[in-house]
Amino acid sequence: MAESKARLLRVRAWDQLYENNRSRELGTTTWFPIPNDLSAYGYVELIAHSEGPAHFGVWNSLLMVASKAKPRGLLIREDGRPHTPESLARVTRFPQQLIEACITRLLAIGLLETDSDKPRNKSRLRSHPDAAIRQSGATTSRKGAVEGNGTEHHHQEGNRTEKKGTERAREKLETEDSRAAVSAAAASSQSGDDADENAVEYASPEDELKAIYLTKAGEPIATDLLHVIRANLELTRVPFSEFVAEARKHYANRWKNPPGFLRDLSKRFHAKTRRASEPLTVAEAIEKDYRCPLCHSRTRGAGAVPGEREKLIPCACASPEWIERQRARGVFEAESDQ
Repeated sequence: MAESKARLLRVRAWDQLYENNRSRELGTTTWFPIPNDLSAYGYVELIAHSEGPAHFGVWNSLLMVASKAKPRGLLIREDGRPHTPESLARVTRFPQQLIEACITRLLAIGLLETDSDKPRNKSRLRSHPDAAIRQSGATTSRKGAVEGNGTEHHHQEGNRTEKKGTERAREKLETEDSRAAVSAAAASSQSGDDADENAVEYASPEDELKAIYLTKAGEPIATDLLHVIRANLELTRVPFSEFVAEARKHYANRWKNPPGFLRDLSKRFHAKTRRASEPLTVAEAIEKDYRCPLCHSRTRGAGAVPGEREKLIPCACASPEWIERQRARGVFEAESDQ
């Protein structure tokens, strides 16, 4: 890859997956956290290849390069130029040809991305009837809002200590979200087509989720919870917009634990949204399980067994219509010839 045409590559979801509260405080790292889920989509796809183990080794070496970059997560050199397969081969000691092949797969799987891979999406959220209802003292986490066991690289909701300088940013976020909630409530007072015309439009699905959470929990969503949701969706290849659309379907329900509900939904999205098979009647079930005891045919009225002259003859289960069609095709002999 020519120096002038080198693409700037970055590790997708670096901050969510390969950083934690300790590593974020380090200017220079000698280690970094890494997911260990052997059933994750990215790991399974990477290994499921004839050169999968080799590509896995290259991938881990690229993560090591990205962990020392400034800013971290980018495949970039100290002078600010994007790394090329040639420069990465020198740094990692892997063959350049192997690195080129691995990068192609990493981009296809979604473990690596370029700057052009993240378009901003717009989403529309229907206004919520109780969007204007707020709870007093919502600047701190409510009791019971802790999600339970966290991940190895995320804090638990309700057990973290605010750092200096964040109070002002939090108050600004709460004010902006409150304004969005009031706008949604005003739109909800309209009826019919007017309500659709006045529906609040958000800049992205993530902003829409913030508004949903605010109206359900009475306080802004925590940054750590957003990190968990993003990481889970990245690993399972679920678009954020689809996740928000599913969360919107549950808005009318009572959310006893909003953080826990959203985290669980993001982690088991496919299992929770997969449709069951169509219902079967007794007759349909019998037909589905049908099997002739003589010829073992799974289709009622169609069956054949070996004859005396090593030719197939109709089974006792075969229907006259099916037998005639098979005679016309030359499968069975005519009756006069039998």
